[in-house]
Parts: sequence; C-alpha cells; structure tokens
Amino acid sequence: MTTMTRTRTTSSGKKAAAERIAAQRAAQQRAARKRNLLMAGGGVLAVLVVIGGIVIAGLHTKKGTGSSDVLPASSAVSQAIAETAASTMTAQPDLSKIVGPPAALTGGALTASNGLPQVLYVSAEWCPNCAATRWPLAIALSRFGTFSGLRTTYSSSTDQPSHIPTLSFRNAAYKSSYVDFDGKEQVDGDNKPLQKLTTAENALFERYGSATGGAPGYPFIDFGGKWKQNGEAYDSTVLSGMTPDQVASTMSNATSKPGVAIQASADVFTAEICSIDGNKPVNVCTATGVATATTALASLTK
Repeated sequence: MTTMTRTRTTSSGKKAAAERIAAQRAAQQRAARKRNLLMAGGGVLAVLVVIGGIVIAGLHTKKGTGSSDVLPASSAVSQAIAETAASTMTAQPDLSKIVGPPAALTGGALTASNGLPQVLYVSAEWCPNCAATRWPLAIALSRFGTFSGLRTTYSSSTDQPSHIPTLSFRNAAYKSSYVDFDGKEQVDGDNKPLQKLTTAENALFERYGSATGGAPGYPFIDFGGKWKQNGEAYDSTVLSGMTPDQVASTMSNATSKPGVAIQASADVFTAEICSIDGNKPVNVCTATGVATATTALASLTK
C-alpha cells in the first residue's frame, strides 16, 4: 500500500509539474504571440506611414511629372491659334480628307445651362486621333470666343501614330457670347481617369460616339445636337515628329501640309458652329472658307 501510494504521489507530482510546465509554455507562447502581434502591428503601421508618404509624394511627383508632360501652352502656340483664327481658307475644304467625316444629327438641340448652343468634345490625352483634332477645334472656337488655360502635350508614344503634338482642354476655360464649349478629357496619357461625363453627356457619347455604330471611340464632338464628328479631322501623321511650337509656326501657312489640313478642318468646324448659333458673328460665318465649308456640309444632308 505504501509503495503504491508513493508511486501514485510521485506520478501525481510529475503530472502536476508537467501541467505547470505546459501552462508556463502556453503563457510564454501567448506572450510571444502578443509581442509579435504588437511588433507586427507597429511594423504595419510603420509601413503604412511610409506607404502614405510614398503615395503622397507619388501624387505630388506624378503631378510634377504631369506638369512636364502637360504644360501650359506657350505664347507662340496661343498667338498662332489667334492669328490662324483670324483668317480662313480661300479654297473649299476637301471633306474626303476627313477620316471621320461630319454627320448630321436629327435629335434634339444640345444646349448649355446658360442657354447657348453647346459643343461637346469627348477625348483622351493619349489618343493620336484626338491630338490632330484639337488644333482645328481650338482655332474654330477661337473665332467665337476666347480660351484661357490651354495646355500642350503629346499623344501616347506606344500608340500608332505615336507622339503627336497636341493641345489639352483639361482645366481650360472658354468664354463666348455665341456658343458654349464643354471639353472633356476623360483619361490622361497613362489612361488614368481625368474628367467625368455627366449622365446626359455619357448618353450622347454612347449613342453617337461611333462613326460605324460600334463601340464609342475618341474623339467625339457633338455640335449642338446638329452635327457630330467621329475620328480625326485629318491625317494626324502630318504632325509626326513636330513639337507644339513647330505646329504653331506652320498652322497659319496654307501652303504647308499641316497648315492646309488644320485650316480646312477649322473651317468645317466653324461652319458647323455657325449652323447652331444663328450664323453669328456674321463676319466669321460669311468668310470664304467657312461659306464654302457650309456648302460642302449641305451636300451631306441631301
């Protein structure tokens, strides 16, 4: 009996000791896990702070990088637009040269909240077709009002044709007594979102934003609900290898390829604007190039 009792006591002691050791180990493991969690939490917090700093720096860096890619238009560009707007072509624009020719719309008028007929432009800064089209559109609109805040940039270097010099309407302001302009650059050169379309604008883009009835594409211009333009206004490759200032130096030259293409397209856009604002101002809407463009447009509705 005594031996058995001693054995049981010894066994019980060993068991209790084992349980204490197990409990201590469990406590140590819990403490270790807690420390690890705290350390990990601190590490995560530190990483988040660093990432936050990187993101903030990245936003500023990206903004800075963007400002070198999308720069305020030089005085040479602004002056060239104004000078080219002051004159028109003397020959009839050749509409067959327009890749996405104008098309008449039969829906309701497109009017801005201020009551003026509106020109809606939907585009992307990476788009080479858009790159070519912005020049004549800016010239045409400058015959009815004034821009401020225009910028210059290039289309994507990975698209074809690549690196086409152009304007950007992002953050630009336009004032006119004749027509309203809503220029939406939906995405930037990296295909990141920029300006959102309203529900009504998106409905127009979805309905009319394709020349062939397929998916909407860039650029899309709605001239007051009366005319639409899909695709580039002329062959954008005539601007290949140029800088915005070089485009500016040649756009008023009606004997150069860029000058002929830009001025002819500007006259067509001007004629479309004249058709929605009551042919005002008269000196613009009756100018030789605009008058001949109006005749050419009339042939599209027959």
